[in-house]
Amino acid sequence: MPIALYTIQNAEGCGIFVIFICALWPVLLNTSFGVARVRREWLDVASTLELGWMQRMWRVILPAAAPTIVTGMRVGLGIAWLAIVAAEMLVGSSGIGYFVWNQWNNLSISNVILAVLLIGITGMILDTAFNALQRSVGYAE
Repeated sequence: MPIALYTIQNAEGCGIFVIFICALWPVLLNTSFGVARVRREWLDVASTLELGWMQRMWRVILPAAAPTIVTGMRVGLGIAWLAIVAAEMLVGSSGIGYFVWNQWNNLSISNVILAVLLIGITGMILDTAFNALQRSVGYAE
């Protein structure tokens, strides 16, 4: 965060950059893992059916890799949610992270606990939504 703040020299831009960088890697790594794990037989069938590159991508690779891609998105969302709160604490002038930090400095522990519960409940709702998405793109082998 300090290096990004020094480089970008804009608090909001720095926060967005840090959140993006934190969430990017789980999505990227899971996507590459999912694409690499596509069964060779499925790609051979696509070749036998003479599917073009784009059709092969949309009809074979993407559906086969979708569970791991969504898993990466789910992990990335959790990390991004933590990074959002932390970035708001450090450089924000609004938001739940700023509220927690401000209430902590004012020694209003009840408001801090309320905000932490709100952060946890929101994270749980987001995770539950991605869990439903993950189940909908899953398949039995």
